Amino acid sequence: MILSNFQAQRPLRIISILAVLGCLWLWLITFHNSSFTSGAISSEVPLHGTPKSEPQQPKIINNDNQNVDHSVPAGSGSDATTVNTPPPATNQPAEHEKPPAKKTSRVAKVTVAANALDVDVIHRAMQTHERHNREHGYHHYIALNQAVSSLIENDRAGRPQGAWTKPAYLLSILVAELEKPEEERLKWVFWFDADTVVMNPYTPLELFLPPENAKGLSNVDLVISSNWDGLNSGVFAFRVSPWSVSFLSAVLAYPIYNSERMKTDRFRDQSAFQFLLTDKASPLAQTPMAGRDHWVDVPIRWFNSLPVNNAFFKNGTWLFGKPMVEEQFDKGTNEVYDDGHGGKVQKWKVMQGDMIVHFAGTSYVRDSWMGPWVTRAEQELPEWANKTTKDVLKVEVDKFWSEQNKKLTKERAASAIEEEKKKKEREKKDKEEKERREKEKKEKEAKEKKEKEEQERKAKEEVRVGGH
Repeated sequence: MILSNFQAQRPLRIISILAVLGCLWLWLITFHNSSFTSGAISSEVPLHGTPKSEPQQPKIINNDNQNVDHSVPAGSGSDATTVNTPPPATNQPAEHEKPPAKKTSRVAKVTVAANALDVDVIHRAMQTHERHNREHGYHHYIALNQAVSSLIENDRAGRPQGAWTKPAYLLSILVAELEKPEEERLKWVFWFDADTVVMNPYTPLELFLPPENAKGLSNVDLVISSNWDGLNSGVFAFRVSPWSVSFLSAVLAYPIYNSERMKTDRFRDQSAFQFLLTDKASPLAQTPMAGRDHWVDVPIRWFNSLPVNNAFFKNGTWLFGKPMVEEQFDKGTNEVYDDGHGGKVQKWKVMQGDMIVHFAGTSYVRDSWMGPWVTRAEQELPEWANKTTKDVLKVEVDKFWSEQNKKLTKERAASAIEEEKKKKEREKKDKEEKERREKEKKEKEAKEKKEKEEQERKAKEEVRVGGH
């Protein structure tokens, strides 16, 4: 009877066990998709999951016959108008149709999304990076919390804190990588500010890095670009190397050893980059080639395009001081917004097919400027997101690095000759100084010997006179 009951209940027990295992499996998947591991996320994991606050109602503006999410506050109460949300992209695969992540790259991304950056439009921007990461197998480290104290994070202008977590977080990742066996570590780490949006996920980061077989570029540890303000630290790449660790250490300590400059600097970590890489008072200025063989200023549109042709109107008014209007939503062509400067297309203005658009300086009107661009990126329109731009870019990039290789090889050879000349001059001065010191020593010894002999003579003379 007992056996009979057991046999009767066996299917039920098996079903119960399977149900428990199924729940455990679902819990593991849910935990994986909503958790961060040691401050890093895989290419499949969203930045935050459910936003902390409801996103603002979008206002629809029209550009090139496309509905665009222009995220500015809508009306409220009975006067509020009903707005239509933009249609989802038709060429994006459903979740179950997405291809598996490709082989992990030895290039990674790093971003800080702390404090004022913990908002919906930034979460959406990070999802455009997630699409890019899946395409190329990039690991994306994202810091969600401020990591430095007021000893360094002491901005006198009262700007949102978190900027100095950037070099601190980067530094920690580079040091951790250097502790690994060389064959296991990352080769390069790309920094992306959180207000960057991936417009073309098919362009690989590796495309922009110096070729490994170019001897003249073997010392290049930093790839960065510049705009009207000089070097821009919104997007750049560091080689995983001791030089990069040393440089970032100097950046992180900048508010301490250059506290006086901080009082007048327009920027924070960007000002530290500018000082260390270009100023004659920088420690790098005292090294061979003033450190110029360790970093290269590349064309800004490679990975740091800007959404405007000029940041200021002709009369000096700042474009990012107000919400974006429809006419300012750039089409990515040679057609530019009339800002009074005559219409010349600047080297930093975003063009169709560019990988990244960066919203530097839009902090106070971020939703207005970033919202439409994020929606455009999410739609993956073929003129923006395509696989052909990288082929055109490769020709430009290869030519650029070929020229840089020749230039740096020549400069390094000239620097080596100059350093050898300086070395010989130092050796000559050292030899002359040594000979001078030896001569002075001999003269001093001769003088002391003579004085001693004179003292002895006088002492003997005194003894002789006293004896009489």
